[in-house]
Amino acid sequence: MSTRDDTDDRRTDDCATTTSFDDHGLADGSTLITETYYRLLDAGEAEFAPTESFFDRLEAAFVWSYFAATDERDVPDHVAAAIDDARARTLETFADEPDADLRTEVLPAFYQQVAGFHCRYRS
Repeated sequence: MSTRDDTDDRRTDDCATTTSFDDHGLADGSTLITETYYRLLDAGEAEFAPTESFFDRLEAAFVWSYFAATDERDVPDHVAAAIDDARARTLETFADEPDADLRTEVLPAFYQQVAGFHCRYRS
């Protein structure tokens, strides 16, 4: 399996960000972006804030979206690690961008990071 250091558009021979979660029964990971966005909206979180508390809510929304999309009851260790690393990387990326758009910038970047790390960690 080939690997690259940047996880933004990370690919391996058998893994791309869109299909990263196919081993969990999710053919198109972009569903997770949409579901996470609507869960945040439902919780009253329509604006991005580069804070730990915002990322707590983002992580929770993503995990619940993951549960709904995969019908799994627990987050596997390798998925949890991918989420943790993506959270840290995305917070770092947007720390100085409080006006970043949640739907078009932050969530896609977060998902790309999660998927990239998941590609790396799932094997």
